[in-house]
Amino acid sequence: MMGFDFIRAIKRPFTDFNKLAIGIIFLIIPFVSIITGFFVKGYRLESSRTALNKKFEMPKWESFWNLFARGFLSFVITVIYMIPAVILILIAVGRILYNIIIQYGLNQGLSLTNSVTDQLIQNTLLQNAAMIPVFIIGVLLALLAAYLIPIALVRYSEKYNFSSAFDLGLIFKKAFTGPYFIAILAVILYSIVINLISSTLNLGFAAINIQYLTIALSLIVSGLASFVVLITSYTIFGEVYSKLK
Repeated sequence: MMGFDFIRAIKRPFTDFNKLAIGIIFLIIPFVSIITGFFVKGYRLESSRTALNKKFEMPKWESFWNLFARGFLSFVITVIYMIPAVILILIAVGRILYNIIIQYGLNQGLSLTNSVTDQLIQNTLLQNAAMIPVFIIGVLLALLAAYLIPIALVRYSEKYNFSSAFDLGLIFKKAFTGPYFIAILAVILYSIVINLISSTLNLGFAAINIQYLTIALSLIVSGLASFVVLITSYTIFGEVYSKLK
């Protein structure tokens, strides 16, 4: 049993075109969208909270300061979840790059004896090999974080309590369930389909060969795709969360 109504979640962004248009506008203005995107992130959380409470009409665009603050905090939560993975990946990649630079320097004819050179090369190879498991662990931690982040954000949106996003016992308990796993797969599949449609339309617009019109249409389609995926995804996550023990 999925634990969510997929069709209703897909339809939800299109139930109020005025609210849909506001979301698109916030996402399509170049550079400005870096800031206005936080409003959309906050609205996404409100979409999950209302779905969690079994209310499936589009939320109102109101209390913009709260939307911005909550959207920014959702970004902070995401970053915190990713920190362990990023640290390990940077350590591994940084060490490998450092060793590559040393090798390059040696190959450029630094005045070192052959024995020292051979030893450094051997050490470099050993150090690189030692970093591969670190890199793999970092990637696995990144995947785990990506898997947990949606349910952590829904947990945060439940009462907008920042610390609740790190209630790892509850989050792990709800995350490693069949319905949530199916929800993740459904969201991934839906995102792929929407992005394929968006890319196809943008290719079609490029054929128009009218520069500003092509850019405008591409921005609108990309903004629409992003907003629709966010609202549908967090509607699904909110609904699933409400049914998990």
